[in-house]
Amino acid sequence: MTSGTLDKTTSGFVLAAAVTILFNTALALAKDVSASLTAGMKQLTGHHWTTHGIADLILFLVLGFIFSQTRLGSKLGANAVTAILIGSVIVASLGLAIWYVFV
Repeated sequence: MTSGTLDKTTSGFVLAAAVTILFNTALALAKDVSASLTAGMKQLTGHHWTTHGIADLILFLVLGFIFSQTRLGSKLGANAVTAILIGSVIVASLGLAIWYVFV
């Protein structure tokens, strides 16, 4: 299989998605552990999930622009960026599954 190329913006936002997926999972787990975090997030927008979504969106956009400007994803290559995205989905999925099954 040959390694394709992604432009700087696409690769930057794919990396941002990978980080945001992990952040989303960590924040969901943190809200389960901390009632005060959940309450604080609820106070900000009226519902903790709304605040959660806004935080995810802001992180995704900020990191996407940063990663696009640094061309980090372009330096890694399409296959590596894709593997990072898939890996983050697997880690996040397993993390949530383990959390909700055993905790």
